Amino acid sequence: MKKILLLALVWMSIGLSGQSVEQSYQHHDVMISYGAFPFDQFLSVESTMLTDLYPDKRYVRDHYSGSGTFAFSYRKITGSEKYLWGISLGYNQSKASVFYLGQEVGELNRQFYTVVVDFAYRYVNRGILQIYSGADLGYQFGSETLTAPDDSGLPNGSGNINRVAWQANVMGIRVGKNIAGFMEFGFGYKGIINLGISAQLY
Repeated sequence: MKKILLLALVWMSIGLSGQSVEQSYQHHDVMISYGAFPFDQFLSVESTMLTDLYPDKRYVRDHYSGSGTFAFSYRKITGSEKYLWGISLGYNQSKASVFYLGQEVGELNRQFYTVVVDFAYRYVNRGILQIYSGADLGYQFGSETLTAPDDSGLPNGSGNINRVAWQANVMGIRVGKNIAGFMEFGFGYKGIINLGISAQLY
């Protein structure tokens, strides 16, 4: 019985020692990423500028195309290495055709700058593999212009769109040591799929 207990204690100490070696012991995470399908693509096209031009709101958006979201993020890694928090800055732009009662009334161009607080929980941290989830919450500052077709006689317009911004990161996977690639799946201002490079530093 004593031998079994001794073997169990040795096995546990080896396991804990191995786990500590596999942890990164890094305190800063700097990330550059690109996200596809940001939430602006799925939200209502309604805005103050468009409603001023067409008060009955019978306008729709079609032929959407966008740059996706480029983001720069900094996260502080806590002592337990499970929690990360920081700030993210994002930029994206888009263009689309706007139709009113079936008639094309112009090309809509929008661009957004986003500032959010970034939080993540890392539930796997083994060797080169890290798996985590998280969320962002902040604000998005946008501008838009509507350019009517030449010689149409239709009005042009411009305005601002300021709104709450968020990102729900369902799962993120980081593969590598100090410099690594990562992929995140979620929904929000960054998009549905977010790919990037991460540098974790002391």
